[in-house]
Formats: sequence, structure tokens, C-alpha cells
Amino acid sequence: MKNVSRLFFSLLTLSMLLTACSNAKSHITVAAPDTPDSTDYSFKMGVNLNEQVDVADMQDIQDSKTKWVRCFVEVIDLYKSGTLNTDAKIAAFNSLKSKGYKTALSLKFNFLKNGFPAVNSADWNGYLSFINTLLAKVMPYTDVLIVGNEPFIESAPSTWDEPLNSFYKLACDQVHTYFEQNNINKPIFLGAFDNMYQSSLQTNAGYLKLLAFAKTTSYLSGIDLHIHHTTAAEMTNALSFAKSKIREDQKMLVTEFSLMKYWRSYNNTAIAPAFIAAANASSTDDIDPPPADVTKNYQYIDYALKNPRPAQEWYAFWENSPYLQAKSSYLCDAYHAFKAAGNVFLSFYALRQSYPVGQDFTVNTAPWVLNALFLNRSVRQVNGRNQKSYSFLDQFQKIASNENPCE
Repeated sequence: MKNVSRLFFSLLTLSMLLTACSNAKSHITVAAPDTPDSTDYSFKMGVNLNEQVDVADMQDIQDSKTKWVRCFVEVIDLYKSGTLNTDAKIAAFNSLKSKGYKTALSLKFNFLKNGFPAVNSADWNGYLSFINTLLAKVMPYTDVLIVGNEPFIESAPSTWDEPLNSFYKLACDQVHTYFEQNNINKPIFLGAFDNMYQSSLQTNAGYLKLLAFAKTTSYLSGIDLHIHHTTAAEMTNALSFAKSKIREDQKMLVTEFSLMKYWRSYNNTAIAPAFIAAANASSTDDIDPPPADVTKNYQYIDYALKNPRPAQEWYAFWENSPYLQAKSSYLCDAYHAFKAAGNVFLSFYALRQSYPVGQDFTVNTAPWVLNALFLNRSVRQVNGRNQKSYSFLDQFQKIASNENPCE
């Protein structure tokens, strides 16, 4: 009887183990990816469109010679509107792959506008669950995914530690789980961490906590940075600090960078006499002096936005304004900084000028319009085509073609 009992219990135990294994397998939808990441992590520079992909000029993108395009999507807006399947920006972004481009997409959660919902509330869980719905729509057309756009700028400082950290950690986990379940093997980055050259942010608990999460999370390929700065030292400081906070095997993206803060510091400076002299000396209508009441740099920019100038006049403004001419090799300088950092994978620079028609450009306006590769607002088109920037497009095209832009 003892042998029969032992046999019975052995069979019962085996049956329970088989049942447990069967139940466990029923919860697995698709096996995790077992192929290595095939991404080419050599440095490249692409164009940044932000949320403007549906209005961007595709010929301008082609003329830039890059193969990389970066956009962001407003996740909460899409969640609330229920228009994911009809959204023009999503459709335009998804069309980029068919045109031969590689794509990077940032998931933007604007909690400054919407406020953080209570943890585990319907909206909190709804935002996180909606990530799966959104990824199903865009991932076939996305090469690199960034969880976040500017988490700290897009939320109140009082939330930077919590609940910001908890939300973005869960958002990253949501993306990772979706990738595993659907056998997607593409890089996931976290960010963007903005203004990382500022000492107050380098010691901020919320920033450091999220950076520590990125470093210790094995499935994250690295972090994203936004570097809008005044000095070259600020650029290198941000890159150096960020690099010190991640693993050696991780990479950095710079999905936005510019000299916007430098340009803004000269908004209220008088227009350079050399520009006025060049305009007065011109024997053609291509370079005209501004109206008598336009005496400051910001006033000339406002004038050009409301009365697009001939390209030669805009170029003369740059060539004869010392603050602009001094930075005419900016993309060359940025290229050296990114290459010297050693682990920058992708960087993205502004393709176009985005500024509302008829809106005043004031002394306090952030002069993003000075960054662009193409002058679709401040300069007249020629034969229906946007004209190129004073010097930046030439440098960008060399970078996109794997050439040294400084030669």
C-alpha cells in the first residue's frame, strides 16, 4: 500500500506541475526578442520637425540630404480626443518610412498643461494603457522611440521628484513590455533631459533620480538631451555631465539643440551699422535698408516675418551683424562637440521656421526662427521654393553626407 500511495502522490504532483506550466504559458502572448540589436549606432545628424511633420516641405527634407527625421506626438491630446486613427500628424509621420527616411519619435506628455492625475486614477492608468494603442499605430514606422519629450519643462517643478519619476518609469516599462510581447527589437531612450549644463539641475533630486533609473534599467539604450544654450562651454558641459550619469554601453541622443538663448541675448541690441551701410550701398532691390523706425535686431526680425525679405537681404543681415556672423559655423562646432563626446548616436537640428503669421515678434520673444535650415517665414520663396539659411544648410549637408562640415 505504501508503494501505491507513493505512486499516487507522485502522479498527483506531476499533474499539478504540468497544469502550472500550462497556465503559465497561457499568459505569454509572444516570445521576447532573441535577436541582437542590429542598430547602427555611428553618429548621424537628422532634421527635427517637432510636431510640424504634416506641414513640413518634403523637398526641403530631401534637399537637406539626411536620412533621419525626428518628431514628437502629443500623447495626452490624442488620448483625450480619440482621433488617433484620423490624426494628420500621425499619418504624415507614418508616411516618412515609405519616402526612405529613418525616424525617431518622442512621446510627449504635457503635464504642465493637463496636470498630473492622481496615481492609479482612471486618467493615470488610461494614459499608460493608451501607450500600447499608440505604439500599435506608429511602431511599424518608427526606428527609435523616446519616452518623453521634455518631462521637466512639461511639468510643474513641485512634481519633478514625484509623481514625475513614477509616471515615466511606468511609461518606460509599458513600452518595454509592449516591445517584448510584439517581438520588437528597437532602441528605447528616456528623456529629454533639458539644460543639463545648469548646476541647479545637475543637483536636482528629480533629475538625478530619473537619470539613475535610466542607468540601472537594462532595456534602455540611453538618454535624450535638449541643449538650447548660449556658450560653447554649456554644450560640452551638458554632454559631459550626461555621459557621466549613464552606463558605458549606453548612448545619448540630442533631439534638439540650438543657439536660441544666445540669439535672444541680442534681441534688444541695435541693428549693426554695417548692415545699414551695406543696404544703402546696394545698387539693386535685393538689399533694402529697413524702415526708419526699425532700429533693433528684434524689430528687424519682426519686420522680416511680416514682410518676407529677399534672400540676399537676409544674408546681408547675417553677414554684417557681428553676433550672427560670429556663430555662422555653429553646426561645425556642434559636430565637433558631438563627435568628441564619443557616445552621441543621433542629433537633430531644426528644419524650418515655425512662427504664427501676423504675430508680433517682441524683445522677449525666443528667436527660434534664427535656427532653421530653411527660411520659410522670413524670406521670400523663389519659384515656389524655400530659400536656405545663411550658412547652416551647407554645413548640415556635409554632416549628413558623412563629411567634415568644417572643411
